[in-house]
Amino acid sequence: MNQQDRTKKQLFEEIAALEMRVRELENADTVRRQQVEETLTKSQSLIQAITDSAQDAILMMDPEGCISFWNPAAEHIFGYTVPEAMGRNLHQFLAPSRFLEAYLMGVARFKYTGQGDALDKTLELQACRKNGEEFPIELSLSAIRLQDGWHAVGIIRDIAERKQAEAERRTLEERLHRSEKMEALGTMAGGVAHDLNNVLGIVVGYAQMLLLGHGKNSDIAPLINNIMHGGQRAAAIVDDLLTLARRGVQMRQVLSLNKIIGETQQSPQLGKLHTAHPDIKISLNLEPNLLNIAGSAIHLSKALFNLVSNAIEAMAEGGSLTIRTANIYLDKPVGGYDEVRSGDYVVLSVSDTGEGIPEKDQKHIFEPFYTKKIMGRKSGTGLGLAVVWGTVKDHNGYIDVQSKPGIGSTFTLYFPITREEIAPEDATVEMEAYMGNGKSILVVDDVKEQRELAAGMLETLNYNVFSVASGEEAVVWIKDHHVDLVVLDMIMDPGIDGLDTYREILTVKPDQRAVIVSGFSESDRVRNAQSLGAGPYVKKPYVIEKLGGAVKEALSQQTSYLPDRPY
Repeated sequence: MNQQDRTKKQLFEEIAALEMRVRELENADTVRRQQVEETLTKSQSLIQAITDSAQDAILMMDPEGCISFWNPAAEHIFGYTVPEAMGRNLHQFLAPSRFLEAYLMGVARFKYTGQGDALDKTLELQACRKNGEEFPIELSLSAIRLQDGWHAVGIIRDIAERKQAEAERRTLEERLHRSEKMEALGTMAGGVAHDLNNVLGIVVGYAQMLLLGHGKNSDIAPLINNIMHGGQRAAAIVDDLLTLARRGVQMRQVLSLNKIIGETQQSPQLGKLHTAHPDIKISLNLEPNLLNIAGSAIHLSKALFNLVSNAIEAMAEGGSLTIRTANIYLDKPVGGYDEVRSGDYVVLSVSDTGEGIPEKDQKHIFEPFYTKKIMGRKSGTGLGLAVVWGTVKDHNGYIDVQSKPGIGSTFTLYFPITREEIAPEDATVEMEAYMGNGKSILVVDDVKEQRELAAGMLETLNYNVFSVASGEEAVVWIKDHHVDLVVLDMIMDPGIDGLDTYREILTVKPDQRAVIVSGFSESDRVRNAQSLGAGPYVKKPYVIEKLGGAVKEALSQQTSYLPDRPY
């Protein structure tokens, strides 16, 4: 083989090698391209999975501002399918807002120039669902640059549930704050009421004693009656304070609200109020077959009078006041309550056509001493609606207020019904029925004037009376003396109270009869004393008929030693 042939052969071999190398490189490029394509496909699948599973709406707007991507969460949140959303502008999904327009203009400026700080914030806005419902959202936007220009990517979160939870939390905090305020004021009011009751007891009690001594037909009888009536009116204010102190409603009777309304309508207080406002028409719309409720007639009547009084004074230029009752089955919350106990209720509503209550004042109206009345021009202590609120709460009921300035107000009270029947009324008892026959009574009270008053009343009723100033003195006295009955004050300070005193007395005289008295309404400690064997409970201020009746009843009861008494 000559030199030329060898050269050709080498060239062919080199060409073949080069062709093989080219084929190897082409094969390698194909593998790399396939790998890139596979990686890209996996990335796209991953991105698709992320956007499909996201709880927030994810959308993209093209350089013209039209929706070009819309994930399943966006479909769920807004109600528009992908075909329905494509090509729409973001404005069409949001409630109108000048700030939003400026914000999106900033997005556009950033999109086309790459400048601006419009995308540095998250906005809270109102959005619109397909069905027209508005709801709150959080919107955040970012910009990305693709081959055809700047695109905006939006993340939208439905925050309706969060907003509702925040509103409920604020409501609960307000209720807690109001409850704490009521508790603090109630504690203060309870102490004041206790001291006032001791003072008023002396005024009313001795006025009654004077009237008994001089006779109803004496020249000074009208003056004594004025003293008594003034003291009783003051005692009514003390009852308001006791209600505020959460100690006012313990007496439980089966009642008809219709009867309470009728008695309130005929009361001198309401008659005087109506006389002062003759341009007001009062009408009743009462359910004839109204079911009964259980509670305190005194406190329900007071709550009704307070509502009527407020309504009348809200109609300075005259108007209409309507009192309604009805039977209702309650199975969903009423205004201001998250839940209610389902069941049958009696409804009492008081409506007026007066000046109404501004919205900013409505959440304060049940607070003690919160009043818009001008002292000296209108009546009121600032306790009226606080007493209403306390009475409704003590009767396990609910209260709803609807009011619009210039139109009027409606207070609606819901009380759970009872299937018990109303007991027949007691017949009037003459004073002679309370007279005793010389039996011995020990009066235990830490207030000297109260001791002397109770002793004087009981002596008038022909009892042999002794008295001591504390529970400790009573226990010592009982060890060396016999009495048929102990009249025992529940709250004594300092020293042991009525319940502990009675426990100590029973260790000495297991069969000792007792009557419990207190300036507060019946409490758990009163009931505990009664469970140990104490007889009737008497609420101060002392009235000779009530004290005499309780003493008579206690002395008539049979007592025996109970070995399982928890002394």
